[in-house]
Amino acid sequence: MVEFTDLPPEAAELIPRQYDIDRVEAGQKAPVSGFLYRGVQIESRWAVLAELDIMRRIVDALPELMARRLEIIWCDSNAGACYTVTVRPGLWVPALRWVIADAVMEAGGGHNGIMVEADGGNGCDIDLDWGERY
Repeated sequence: MVEFTDLPPEAAELIPRQYDIDRVEAGQKAPVSGFLYRGVQIESRWAVLAELDIMRRIVDALPELMARRLEIIWCDSNAGACYTVTVRPGLWVPALRWVIADAVMEAGGGHNGIMVEADGGNGCDIDLDWGERY
């Protein structure tokens, strides 16, 4: 069940303003929020040019046969370097977890989390990684 909270009018007016500020600060925008690249749909919540470029490089960093298994890569501009990767139905293999993680590290230098969606209850969450080892 979804709970609702009544906000004072002043607070409610600030929410769209904060959204606009966050969107502007996300970086230079592309003329489109997504496109098909080598058979993979690439999408950025706020059409951030740098995110679209990183996702294109992610596809390039994947072995060809693994890239063909992917349907969509989406970046949540609101969260920054958070990705959702959707695997084509019936094409999940456990090795995708590591191949995707490696490709994102190679393409973007790190991430704030990757959710891999796949049919049949497969898929996984990959914890944030910026290459720092403790």
